[in-house]
Amino acid sequence: MKKLRRHPWQSSVGIEFSPILLPRPGVDLRKWAVIACDQFTSQPEIWKSLESSIGDSPSTLHCIYPECYLGSTDEEERIKRIQKRMKEYLESGTLIETEPGLVLVDRETPYTRRRGMVITVDLEQYDYRPGTKPLIRPTEQTVLERLPPRVKIRKGAPIEFPHTLVLINDLQTRVIDALFARFTHTPPTYELELLLGAGRVRGWFIPEREVKDVLMELLMKNLEHNSFIYAVGDGNHSIASAKSFWEELKNHISPSQQASHPAHSTLVELVSLYDPGIQFHPIHRILHPVEPVQFFEFLRTFTPIQLRKAHSFDELKKVTTESPFWIGLVDQRELHTVHLLEPNVRTVTEVVQEVIDAFLAKNPDIKVDYIHGDQTFHSLSIRPNTVGVYLPGLRKDQLFPLIETSGVLPRKAFSIGEALEKRFYLEGRKISVF
Repeated sequence: MKKLRRHPWQSSVGIEFSPILLPRPGVDLRKWAVIACDQFTSQPEIWKSLESSIGDSPSTLHCIYPECYLGSTDEEERIKRIQKRMKEYLESGTLIETEPGLVLVDRETPYTRRRGMVITVDLEQYDYRPGTKPLIRPTEQTVLERLPPRVKIRKGAPIEFPHTLVLINDLQTRVIDALFARFTHTPPTYELELLLGAGRVRGWFIPEREVKDVLMELLMKNLEHNSFIYAVGDGNHSIASAKSFWEELKNHISPSQQASHPAHSTLVELVSLYDPGIQFHPIHRILHPVEPVQFFEFLRTFTPIQLRKAHSFDELKKVTTESPFWIGLVDQRELHTVHLLEPNVRTVTEVVQEVIDAFLAKNPDIKVDYIHGDQTFHSLSIRPNTVGVYLPGLRKDQLFPLIETSGVLPRKAFSIGEALEKRFYLEGRKISVF
């Protein structure tokens, strides 16, 4: 394994260079790259379709645990299969390790385009505990119950595959722009069409020796004007799991081992918050099985509201997106818009999540799903014994000030783009010492 090199300036800006694992030439990249595991949690048929089309071909599908299967009876067997497949990919040469560096990523989606860089960040500079103010901050509440399955996979895994997007507070997008202007004039290291009609992606591997000075200067300038410059935009629980695993592991190794152990850091994609391809979308809620009137009445007793009928889904969307503190309620029979009259909250999502948490505590047989995309939300909401809660989005310029002044947002407060715009697993990194 190529040794991780650490420079003092790297820790000061939260990033490090490490070797990156990429599929060897000849691997079908279209089958190799698979969408983030936390997508389509209410649509297991999509994951079944991927399993069928990919089969036993080399693929990150065999190295992840789709969240739609969490809690299944074969959890232990799944985790063992994942860890075994990772080891096979290393031993067979399916994955090839680069020298330390980063990958510049140009992602085209059905809706937009974004640019970022895949690089390692220092987990000592990240903390999800309430009240902490690290350089790299979570954007949403960490649900500790969601960490154990991920940590269990990581404990026996030789490789990590990231789907975490970390946002740089870079108003002029200077960091990413400068790297692309300088380093993307050669043919890309990889280029492929993504499954599910999710667009295209190109990546350029850039060695540390070529990029470290320019990147250091750009990030240090950014840090001069901000108390923190990174916020986890997507994959909060993935990076939290990496941190949890590291905190446990470092208690069993010496300080010198800690400094060089690859698990003290994790691979992410860094993207400017103000990249045109970073678009904030709400994450809606679906409750089932439930009688809609049961939830409506609970909502009335929990917080003061004004309830109005909506004549169409388009009308409901217009009201909730254009008027402050409105949400939509959708069921099989009716649509309503709801004005939340609680003045002492930061965001609509804060109120809604408190209501849902309290409702589920009183009704443990009812479940909640978190849904990306208007069309998917509407089709799921009109199923029998279901109610959908439609939420407005969050503005980009609200994100860092909210985190700075008040800490993390409620879980699932926003999504970056539609489901098909999420990161696909492609690059990997060794996290065990061999």
